[in-house]
Amino acid sequence: MIKLNIALFIVFIFTVISFAGGISGKTLITGKEMEVRKAGEITILKGNSKVVTDGNVMTASKMIYDKKNSILSAFDNVILLSKMQSGERFEVCGNFANYYINDKKGKFWGDNTVAKYFAQNSSSTLPIILHAQKIYIDRNLETLSAYDNVIIETSSGTVYSDNAVFNGKTLNAIFQQKYKKRPIAHISYDDRKGFYEADEMIFNIASDNKKIIMNGGVAGKIEMENKTK
Repeated sequence: MIKLNIALFIVFIFTVISFAGGISGKTLITGKEMEVRKAGEITILKGNSKVVTDGNVMTASKMIYDKKNSILSAFDNVILLSKMQSGERFEVCGNFANYYINDKKGKFWGDNTVAKYFAQNSSSTLPIILHAQKIYIDRNLETLSAYDNVIIETSSGTVYSDNAVFNGKTLNAIFQQKYKKRPIAHISYDDRKGFYEADEMIFNIASDNKKIIMNGGVAGKIEMENKTK
């Protein structure tokens, strides 16, 4: 077991970049305290831990890097910052995470698991926020899947569901009935408020084509604000 102090900090960074077998591109690993075990196969980082790889930045209070399997496990205040192919920013947060560096996929879970999507050309400055108990990302956020107590919040409404699948290319979020709970949408537009439920909802979050499509047993109501004085 090797503990690295500040004097060896820079040397360790370049060692990780040069000799971390199987990692695509360069991976930069930093932290206030590092511990290397099993002849460099396992690296433990504590305090302001940070990993930068292929344009993605992950931070956490503690991380464990498994070099052989190229797996990064993160604990407490986990945040992944990434840019999608279209240029939009995406942020995923959780209490815990496992991130597979080579495959660019991972799992985030815990009570504070949330994903935030920041549109480039949107009239609203607020991000689209997705809450869930578990969030899986695949192919560098090309696909995001959310499970258990899923809530997506936008400037025009909120959708509640058991699960959701977000496609980073089409910018569609698909909500489908699972178990006995159907997707429910609360939507505000103009002077109206809509309350709907359906077997499936497809929500397009693109700034120039924002819409929601409902399929299967659609039911709902609309409330209109009376501005007559």
